[in-house]
Amino acid sequence: MKKSIFTIFALLALLAFNTTSRAGTYYVVSGEPFSLAPASGSTSFFQYLWTLDPGTGQVIRTLDQASGGVLTHTFGDGTATSASLHKITLGVLTALDGCLSEVVEHTIIVLPKLTVSITADKENFCSNAAVNSKLTATVSAATGLDTYGVTLSPFAWKLGSNAVDGQTSSVLNVTAPGTYSALVTYVLPTTGSFIPTASKIAGAIVGGTKQILNNLPLPTAPAITLN
Repeated sequence: MKKSIFTIFALLALLAFNTTSRAGTYYVVSGEPFSLAPASGSTSFFQYLWTLDPGTGQVIRTLDQASGGVLTHTFGDGTATSASLHKITLGVLTALDGCLSEVVEHTIIVLPKLTVSITADKENFCSNAAVNSKLTATVSAATGLDTYGVTLSPFAWKLGSNAVDGQTSSVLNVTAPGTYSALVTYVLPTTGSFIPTASKIAGAIVGGTKQILNNLPLPTAPAITLN
């Protein structure tokens, strides 16, 4: 009972504390779990007090010493089409005297999952004809990226496993059959207010593929008869 009362008091104190500017900015992907782990050597604390989006009524996470204070969380279900910002704060309690640390507020920027799609003006050619197709790649819509200084890279094209050198636009003219793929990646800011401390965005954008064939069968001319 005493421990429960003590914890409640500590949580109330946590909410009353001012946050500091000593904080990080982290980029994650909607629908993908991520973990925030206190630095090594900080595992002797009695409790780790995490707050998600302070002031919005979200539940405070209280983690014990055995957990090492590692917070695992997921924002969204992967269907978001807009980037969003969340705040996560961390404060700790010592085991002996119950002193509460300063509370540090971190910024979490959640990026939407994107998909690249490829269309072709023609996908198959006669087996005796030259291949001449125009591929067009598009990326699913996303909003709010510019708010955080996030951009998309130019397109990277491949034929099979080989890079198509020098081609970075959304349109690719091809003259050989094969499986073509296109991919863009998120480019995080290097200046401004949202420079990343760390990110976990691998696989945030699914590349597109399109197979171009050159195997339409040739018709056989029929025999003729003279009547």
